[in-house]
Amino acid sequence: MAQVGSRSIRNVALVGQAGSGKTLLADSLAFLFKASKRIGKIEDGNTLSDSDPEEIKHKHSISLTLLALTRPDLSLNVLDTPGVADFIGEIQSALPAVEMCIFVVSAAEPIGPDADRIWELLDRASIPRLIFVNKADRERADYFATVDALKEHFGPGVAPLELPLGIESSFEGVVDLLSDRGLVYKDSPLAQEVAVPQEIADLEHSVHDQLVEGIVVADDELMERYLGGETLSFQELEKAMAQGVKDATVFPVIVGSAVKEIGIDRLVDFITEIGPAPEQSEETKEEPEIQIFKTFADPFMGKLSLAKVKSGVLRPSSTLTNVRTQTDERIGQLFTLVGKEHLALEHAQRGDIVALSKLSGAKTSDVLSKNKTSQVLGIQFEPSLLVVAVTPVNSKDDEKLFSALLKLAEEDPTLSVSRDPRSHKALFAGQGEAHISIALERAARKFGVEATYAEPEIPYLESISAEAAAEGKYKKQTGGHGQYGVANIRLRPLARGEGFSFLDEIVGGAIPRNFIPAVEKGIQEAMAHGGNFGFPVVDVAVHLVDGKYHPVDSSEMSFKMAGSLAFHEAFSQSSPVVLEPIDELTVIAPSKFQGDILGDLNSKRAKVSKTDLDPETKRATLSALVPRSEMKRYATDLRAITSGQGRFTLHESHYEIAPPTVVSKLQQRKDKPNG
Repeated sequence: MAQVGSRSIRNVALVGQAGSGKTLLADSLAFLFKASKRIGKIEDGNTLSDSDPEEIKHKHSISLTLLALTRPDLSLNVLDTPGVADFIGEIQSALPAVEMCIFVVSAAEPIGPDADRIWELLDRASIPRLIFVNKADRERADYFATVDALKEHFGPGVAPLELPLGIESSFEGVVDLLSDRGLVYKDSPLAQEVAVPQEIADLEHSVHDQLVEGIVVADDELMERYLGGETLSFQELEKAMAQGVKDATVFPVIVGSAVKEIGIDRLVDFITEIGPAPEQSEETKEEPEIQIFKTFADPFMGKLSLAKVKSGVLRPSSTLTNVRTQTDERIGQLFTLVGKEHLALEHAQRGDIVALSKLSGAKTSDVLSKNKTSQVLGIQFEPSLLVVAVTPVNSKDDEKLFSALLKLAEEDPTLSVSRDPRSHKALFAGQGEAHISIALERAARKFGVEATYAEPEIPYLESISAEAAAEGKYKKQTGGHGQYGVANIRLRPLARGEGFSFLDEIVGGAIPRNFIPAVEKGIQEAMAHGGNFGFPVVDVAVHLVDGKYHPVDSSEMSFKMAGSLAFHEAFSQSSPVVLEPIDELTVIAPSKFQGDILGDLNSKRAKVSKTDLDPETKRATLSALVPRSEMKRYATDLRAITSGQGRFTLHESHYEIAPPTVVSKLQQRKDKPNG
């Protein structure tokens, strides 16, 4: 594969809400670069990006895809990313690898909450953006309404560079507002210059003002001159726009149609002319250093890692150190990808995106370098929001399922896997139900293990709220040596979180010293086995105050049983309580939803501790303590309340006594035949 210098490399990610046309735009770019013989169709399942069976089935992207496109003067690495919010981790993976994002919106559909969430993510990363208004040829396409919506959602930095020539099915080209040129596409993906129609020329002047306002918003001097009535030159505007794009304060808007190949060449020109090159963002060290931003399993080559070359020149057979593990990784063959097609590389330089096979211990976010103390930042992923308990359809596949889930989590760091310490079921966490269900589809296809999922069990505990005393007597006569042991204990409650305390208060040898550990062991096993509802018992002090033994029939077993019997009897008399886990919740959402969020939290028995409002972003942050049992479906609930614009984090906090309503439900469940 032909390669160019670092100055001629551009790395971009296509981002935007589902249905905006990112995947077809990627195909159209590949067709323009002659990397593909046709533009695919989503409904036919033949696009370059969406080639996995799950993507073809669900008709949307699930994983990011690399399209490495080249021509003699340009190497354009395009990362096509999903637009469904559940797969936002794929965008987070892509951001460290690119210098610019192409934010794709449809001229025929409204800007939805997923677009807002993606834009917020890009804002946090301060990454340059170019907005491509796609589908201008569609029925009900409205470029001007779309630009107004972009300004409303994303602020005054939105700067329209073009006007469409024609509408809906008659859309045939654009007017360049900076150069005052008309450009049409006549049976060719390359623009031909034409005179600007008079009816468009009249409109052009008003839209030109919007463009200037969008550009000068980031330059105080130009803003002052513009507001003072001065006419700014083309060169001044172009320079200010380039700087504003680099600073992520100006967001140029262009228009086109991926299907009709209108404006695709213009998109490439803008990426080349105003998009930052890797050399402007990467360090200029000589030693090779790479960062892995995506890991996945290839059906032919096994584990594949996509990596960005941060510095130096990378060659096959190089050896680099994994900065996280401090172990060496040998680099094998270098290649890049156009969808599923592998293209061999002789070397990779600063700014290149490469694919590496079979790295032994490296995972997503890892840095491989000659410098063992490299300070390249890791990738920050969204925390998992929905946790489910996963069960294999075939009970013999439990370990096989757990192994498959671990491999899926390696490919997608927004998935996580653990074991329920009580039920030993696999706990699988992701961004939402679609995320989890599609991951399980992949587990069935790739690893041959089918599974179902359900809400996980809440890890309730039990404790006591009063003191009580009891005797436990274990006596068994079977002929010959029998079993005999008596233990007298007193229970008292401990402060929450103190666990267990055993105090030996035996005097006068009522129980021989060698049998006392057996009493303690019997009590601890009884506590672990559970109280009235079978939940482990905690925060209890046990005083062993008296007992009896037989010189022949007493044994460790008899005193272990006596301790267990004494505990159960005393527990029943000590006003038992159920303890429920309380989690610390933080919610961030547009302030307009604050009232609805608070109302929902109140219905969930939450104790709201803090609310903050950011007047600049118009986002509210709410902190609360809430019972875990109320949060099982919160990912779905919050998405419904905020139209997908809210996010939250949840962390374990402490345990509290459960109210009677919770205890009543537990009792009803216990009383059921299979409860």
